[in-house]
Amino acid sequence: MHLVPPRREALVCLLVCLTASPLLVGRDTSAAGAAPPEPGGCGMWLPPVDGPVVRAFQAPAFAYGPGHRGVDFATAPGTPVRTSGDGVVVFAGSVAGSLHVVVAHDGNLRTTYAFLAGIGVRAGDRVARGQVVGTAGSTGPEHDIGGLHFGVRLGDRYVDPQRLFSACDLTQLVRLIPADEPPAEPWDARRVASGSLTSGGSGVASVAGDLAGALGDAAGVAVDAGRSGWDAMGGAAGSAAGGAGAVARVGARAGRGLVGVASTAVGHTPAGIVASVAADIAAGTADWLRHRRECSDGVAAANGTGGSGHLLMAVGGIDTAGAPEEPTFGLDTRALGYRDDEVRYFSYAPDGGAYRAPQTHGDLQRAGLGLAEQLKQAQREHPGREVDLIAHSQGGVVVDVFLQDYYDAADPAYPPIGTIVTLSSPHEGAPLATAAADWRASPVGRALVEAAEERLPVAPSSATSVRQLDEHSRFLRDLWDDRLPEHVDFTTIGASDDVIVPATQVDVPDATKVVVDVGGGPLDDHTNIPRDPGALRVVRAALEGHAPPCVGVAEGLRGIVVPTLITRVEHGLGELPVVSR
Repeated sequence: MHLVPPRREALVCLLVCLTASPLLVGRDTSAAGAAPPEPGGCGMWLPPVDGPVVRAFQAPAFAYGPGHRGVDFATAPGTPVRTSGDGVVVFAGSVAGSLHVVVAHDGNLRTTYAFLAGIGVRAGDRVARGQVVGTAGSTGPEHDIGGLHFGVRLGDRYVDPQRLFSACDLTQLVRLIPADEPPAEPWDARRVASGSLTSGGSGVASVAGDLAGALGDAAGVAVDAGRSGWDAMGGAAGSAAGGAGAVARVGARAGRGLVGVASTAVGHTPAGIVASVAADIAAGTADWLRHRRECSDGVAAANGTGGSGHLLMAVGGIDTAGAPEEPTFGLDTRALGYRDDEVRYFSYAPDGGAYRAPQTHGDLQRAGLGLAEQLKQAQREHPGREVDLIAHSQGGVVVDVFLQDYYDAADPAYPPIGTIVTLSSPHEGAPLATAAADWRASPVGRALVEAAEERLPVAPSSATSVRQLDEHSRFLRDLWDDRLPEHVDFTTIGASDDVIVPATQVDVPDATKVVVDVGGGPLDDHTNIPRDPGALRVVRAALEGHAPPCVGVAEGLRGIVVPTLITRVEHGLGELPVVSR
């Protein structure tokens, strides 16, 4: 699809959003390059190595937002890495080709030693303060060779590891955590069911108003403090920021005025809708900004070269059919560098054999268990061989269930899990499934839905898997009660025009998210994304451990606004007067 250059107004809007990015993605309050503090206070905790900190802790603006949940030490390859305190090793092994050790300590505290060159302990080992757990010298995403990434979690909250070294006890560490630092809360708690046309009440309106005011204030501050040039944008953008700042100051006053209207708005009032949509677009802009900082312009196309060298378990979605040895959906595995004998397709059949489309309509919890059993079979057939997981549509939720409820990296029955990529998967539920559930809640709506299903080749809305993909389902709430396993290398890809699973719904905690323009019609994007060259380019980058390809301004804006509007329209279908929840 041809994209026209963005209008000047869109660029000004983007510039204002970029100016406010420190508010959206959090601030780095510690100076990189500073030497780690000496073991202070009671000397209870030790730095894992003696090198300087070259990348400081950066608290995310929200629980699963961008940030740096630890510190990076510069140290020579082969340097012994020591545990900071007494504890028990709860994980020691390889994930996606990188070695990690996690130690649990008293007081519900865990320390992580990541991207190691070697490991000297095993899960279950008791370790003493200062004991060597491995050696530094490996690399990983955003981490150069020769360094060490060190992270600290206190309960469900990431904390600045450098605070640990000056704390005499954990109660002191708790006092050192800023009150506004976001916890690592369950995914379902990250936001209120966003996207509802009737969600423009005081909560969403307050957030939208704060964002509007913050955008204007931040733009003004950036202009006042940085007229000589803004490092992130360059001199030309710095001069343009002056005009944007003036516009944004006016916009801030208007935005705060909107709060007064939106905070009292109910139902389908325009102010409530605008405020809620603005909040979602602002959140999408923050994701796009993060992607711009972590992308690469040199990503190779998926042309049959390269790849991970692993086995592949490909997981199809609803209404697929086939057998483990034959393609069940249109993923171009050869373009990704896999040989035919390295690919196996997940089966929804209880015995793991050939399956029919109606079997994809069953319980997704049971499907996750089936994936666990089929991966164990792969481990028996190819002991120790890493397995990548690439899933499409509903198949991505099957992968979620496997990771959340069945996978244990320390269980030798499972193969090492390499890279995980999902394509247009409704990790946050499908708005059309939500709308169908709303319609079925009334007699008139149910009759209309059933009449439509008799004439259309779609999965019935009464199917178990469709009901589980309702955004309000207990299944999804329970699924995201906990975070994904640590150190999982996860990339989630959405299509900007997908109406089956809008790109607003493909988010996964701590995963890399990319939205691509598949280029077909809205009804084709969902089906075509597994073989789309742009999407496959992102998949290849993930498999090879590279940053995803950069997304241009026009495509980035389109990937934010269009999916948000699609989601709003689909939620509106469930709020028509003919239906009621």
